[in-house]
Amino acid sequence: MAGSSIRIDPGVAPAVEEGRAARAVRAARGAWTAVRRHRVILFGTMALCVLAGVIFILLSTPDYKATASVEVEDVPAGAAGAAAPQRPQAPLDNEALMQTELEVLRSRSLAEEVARELALVGNRTLFDAMKAKRPDRGSGSLSQRQVETEAVIRLLRDNLEVELPGKSRVIRISFTSADPVLSARVANSYADSLIRADLKRGFESGVQARRFLLGELDGARRDLERAERDLAVYAARTGTQGEAQDRGPGSAEGSSAARLAQLNAFRAQATADRIAAQKRWESARLSSVETLPEVLNNGAMQQLMAQRAQARAEVVQERQFRKDAHPEMREARARLAALDDQAQAMANTIRASLREQYEVAVHGEKQIESEIADVERQALAERGRGVQMSILERSVDTYRLLHDSLLQRYRDMASQAGFQAGRIQPLDRAAVPPRPSSPHIGTTMLLASLGGLALGLLLVAGRHLFDDAVTSADTLAERANLPLLGTVPASDRPAVETFVPIASSLLLASSAGLPRSILVTSAQEGEGKSSTVHALALALAKLDRRVLVIDADMRRPRQHSLFGIAVERGISEVMTGQAKAEDVIVAASAPGVSLLPSGAIPPNPAELLSTPSLDVLLAGLQDRYDTVLIDAPPILGQPDTSLLAAKAQATVLVVEWGRNHHGGLRVAADRLRRAGGAIIGAILTKQEGRAFEYDYHRGG
Repeated sequence: MAGSSIRIDPGVAPAVEEGRAARAVRAARGAWTAVRRHRVILFGTMALCVLAGVIFILLSTPDYKATASVEVEDVPAGAAGAAAPQRPQAPLDNEALMQTELEVLRSRSLAEEVARELALVGNRTLFDAMKAKRPDRGSGSLSQRQVETEAVIRLLRDNLEVELPGKSRVIRISFTSADPVLSARVANSYADSLIRADLKRGFESGVQARRFLLGELDGARRDLERAERDLAVYAARTGTQGEAQDRGPGSAEGSSAARLAQLNAFRAQATADRIAAQKRWESARLSSVETLPEVLNNGAMQQLMAQRAQARAEVVQERQFRKDAHPEMREARARLAALDDQAQAMANTIRASLREQYEVAVHGEKQIESEIADVERQALAERGRGVQMSILERSVDTYRLLHDSLLQRYRDMASQAGFQAGRIQPLDRAAVPPRPSSPHIGTTMLLASLGGLALGLLLVAGRHLFDDAVTSADTLAERANLPLLGTVPASDRPAVETFVPIASSLLLASSAGLPRSILVTSAQEGEGKSSTVHALALALAKLDRRVLVIDADMRRPRQHSLFGIAVERGISEVMTGQAKAEDVIVAASAPGVSLLPSGAIPPNPAELLSTPSLDVLLAGLQDRYDTVLIDAPPILGQPDTSLLAAKAQATVLVVEWGRNHHGGLRVAADRLRRAGGAIIGAILTKQEGRAFEYDYHRGG
């Protein structure tokens, strides 16, 4: 029953947390076990790869590699060994230079020059050495010689090898072919062609540089002539032809500045005079005439005022004695009026003179300011002419300096023409190689061995990952995490004695001894589970155990035929209430063995097994027998076994030797565990070859 079932399956034990090192050790052991198990595949793959390497070496044509070397200098030597100072090149410039030379070596133009120098077009030398077919006809619009030329250039470029060791300035030029002499000739020809190409580029660059300098020199001469002409025209137009020689550079500006300073002093004085005159005029305009200081300080005015005062006194005196109509009185009054008119006229004259002084001061100040403005404009014009003259003179000096520099440079290059050394110098000539460079026997065999090892490990890993076939206790534990209870050799009807050790193992399956109910199933049909149940029941009976076999495979029952019993009723009738268990259980011919057959095949066995009737049946039968063996359908494809596994106390999985290649065994074991079945082990049936791959010292 489910409530009294014993959990013996190690797969459902509580997981213990493992460290990283423990997991690594376990993975390494698993990998070593897989390699050891499939060592035939590994060694066979390595042997095949080594054999392929040997065949490759025997069938390969030996190639000879000749190497020449050249050195690339920083800068080419100058004429007579006296080079002009050169700035040091940066590391990036050096790297760019070396990469440029490597690309020149790989270029088509250099290959064409080598082909012309060695006369490779028109004979079979290169084609025979490279084991290539020589073109014998044209193609499309190309003639036969053009096609052959293209083939020669392609062979030269494909078999050329150029390398730059480290960060050195030495270039190694190698050529590989089946003819050692041709390899040396081609390598040396490439080196010579590279040196000639460098010399040619240097000469052409010198010619182009001189041509360029000559054009620049003509342009500089024209610019100098134009600048001198502009200077002369401007000097003639402004009338300053001799100013730079007759006077100092700042004479014009100095005279203007002195004149301006003098006028500023005059303007200050005129401003002061105008302010004083303005004050006097304002005072005269707003005050009484008689109170003006100018009037009071005037002698004639003072005399006139004294006479007027005397005349006024006389009028006052006469008035005391005479009336206004008296002739003398009128005369005195007339004299006083005349004096008043004279004083008033003189005061007005003085006031008018003050105003005139003020206007004269204002006019003088304006004249000085006008003069200052004229001088400032003249100084500004003179300064502009001086600046323009300086600009033109500097332009003339600059163009003259540029012209002289270009002229000197052109003379230096003309003197060194034809004496320029090349940048690339020969270092080592290619010698005829005494031994072939390929195939490399050691390297080829090493690569074949390593490749065979890698391929073998890959095949072993694939076989290990995708193959569930069980052939030993190790593979059973690795594939399904199950212990092996025993193996059964392949035969039509296994002997009962073969199952006696397996039955003995079941007696030790738990601390309580033999489980009261054991479910026997398999991953797929045809693995021998029914015959295993039959033989196992007979083996347990030999050990004096009372055994009841329940044929719960109600889809394809076989136990009644194995026991040779013809029955009509069975477990299906018991579970549906149509019969009692005591009435349908049949005693087998072997003592101690009874059979509860399947009976009539129900339309839906899974629905019947899911009822509580099965629990009641097992509870009643377990007390009457030492153990109950339940023959269940295969776990894959049918839900019946999952229902039965949850109700049995223990489960035994029957596994056919060498079967379950696609993960069926793992799926079956996992499904049983998820259903609640306590898997105590597996029985390996239909075993072929050696029964065990077991080594005590290896812990198998």
